[in-house]
Amino acid sequence: MPSKTVVRKSFVLGFVLIFALYLFGQVAASPNEPFGDPKAVRGGVLNLHTSEFPKSFNYYINTSVDASQVFNLVYESLMELDPNTLEYQPVIAESITVSANKKEFTVKINPLARWADGKPITVEDIKFTYDTIMNSKNLATVARIYYGRFNPPKIIDRSTIVFTTNTVHYKNMEALAGLNILPKHLFEGKDFNKSFNMSLPGGSGPYELTEVKEGRYYTLQRKKNYWADQMSHRRGTYNFETIKFKVMNRDMAFEAFKKGEFDIFDEITAKRWVTETNTEPFKKNWIIKQKIYNYAPRGFGGIALNTRRPIFKDVRIRKAINHLLDRQTILKRIMFDQYRPLTSYFPSLYSSAEKPNQLIEYNPALAKQLLQEAGFNRLGKDGYLVNAKGERLEFTISYTIEDSEKYLTIFTEACKRIGVKVNLERLSWATLIKKMDEYDFDGVEIAWSAALFTDPEQLWHSKHLAAAGGSNLPGYSNPKVDQLIATLPPMFDVNKRNEIIKQIDSLIYQDYPYVLYWEAGYSRILYKNIFGMPKTVFPKYSSGILKYWWIDPVKAERYSEAVRKKQSLPGKPEEVYFDQQAGK
Repeated sequence: MPSKTVVRKSFVLGFVLIFALYLFGQVAASPNEPFGDPKAVRGGVLNLHTSEFPKSFNYYINTSVDASQVFNLVYESLMELDPNTLEYQPVIAESITVSANKKEFTVKINPLARWADGKPITVEDIKFTYDTIMNSKNLATVARIYYGRFNPPKIIDRSTIVFTTNTVHYKNMEALAGLNILPKHLFEGKDFNKSFNMSLPGGSGPYELTEVKEGRYYTLQRKKNYWADQMSHRRGTYNFETIKFKVMNRDMAFEAFKKGEFDIFDEITAKRWVTETNTEPFKKNWIIKQKIYNYAPRGFGGIALNTRRPIFKDVRIRKAINHLLDRQTILKRIMFDQYRPLTSYFPSLYSSAEKPNQLIEYNPALAKQLLQEAGFNRLGKDGYLVNAKGERLEFTISYTIEDSEKYLTIFTEACKRIGVKVNLERLSWATLIKKMDEYDFDGVEIAWSAALFTDPEQLWHSKHLAAAGGSNLPGYSNPKVDQLIATLPPMFDVNKRNEIIKQIDSLIYQDYPYVLYWEAGYSRILYKNIFGMPKTVFPKYSSGILKYWWIDPVKAERYSEAVRKKQSLPGKPEEVYFDQQAGK
């Protein structure tokens, strides 16, 4: 998919969690060597770019990637994972004990855990967070899908709280461990939907959101004497003293990045990667260019077709529209062969040797035949297809990224040639999010991130299609899919569960709820040659830049001198494979 198309997160959590290691008993610290580098140097300002200003920093009501990034730096979760072994590590929770029937979760608070104002984190804070999410007046629609599986928690004593559930679900531990806890004494009595959009009260995380200039920039400052630094697994983590995000058009930001204004750039189009990284900063290795091949879960992107609209209720029309996207031509001419067509809504489930579903080929003749079968069998006076009622076959695609126009124009022209009128509507991020929250669109360009262990319910179960601010954008409903999703909760065998999800994938694919785009099996990144980082660059299952990288003072000085004197710096391999670097 194009870099940073509108991206939403599949909820559960700013990091990815795993269920498999808890099954029974107590989940506590893993004995493994911490991933953070003890040689990491703390300090410096990390200057980053973002294309759109978040409509809210409150991740519980805005599940965008940008909001998630900030929220998870300000508010810790109960537990976190070792980034390579996926074993649980304590944070706010010292331990979580799971009953033998997997229906009771006893949480013990870490006595070290503190809010930014020095007050201890309490069981009351945990209960308050749950109650806030479950309050139907609050727009935490997506979070309620996961935490609604739990009954209201019971406080046992000052350091113990117990969650119970009536439903055994492989996501329960994942959800509970990843619950970002809110400070009751700072949130209580305020409007959860409005009071925390542009400011976040001091939390339990390593950073505070210290400055926000709406629409322009926002800054996070690392806490001094941060309580979690005492934990061994946090050694060498969260090393930047200040993190500043500046809002700028992507093209302008790239030019600013080359001049040194930003330290990292990851909104990289295929064209830019191939044709605009041959200038002096790249040739002299002032800027490092890398593709990272690790095991990060891969999501999907495309155009969600809103079946709440009459035009898209007929699967033949949705199928026809899919056959009018010339993916192969777009990938060759516009994407410089850097991507492959998507043939799945769950691409991470398949090995490189597997073929998920049959590629939807560009086929205008078949599309026209399908539209005729659907009743659009003649041309109106304006040259567009109409049905017996004289209704024109017309819809609008809403999107935010200017670069999308290159391939959307190819698509709209292909539609026009057979009589389908497609309008393009470029909107601001905030306006588009509002439209999605209210399902007020015909088609919308969207990309979804993915979790390591997939739960199809959030995006695909019909019971969520009417929930305001939900994730079932197409209004998808298929009783067979609902039935299969219903079989998943008690299934703790990952392989068996993935086989069921592959069946779900096949059924969804045949219903054409999205016009699927394309994907790459790697992450692209450009950065100044000033950083210290793990030898694998990224951890096994994520990027980990904000947590595990640092500004190396020696490299930073060499960089400044090289730029000043127009000298070259040592380079790095353009392709980095996790298994090779990890010595596997």
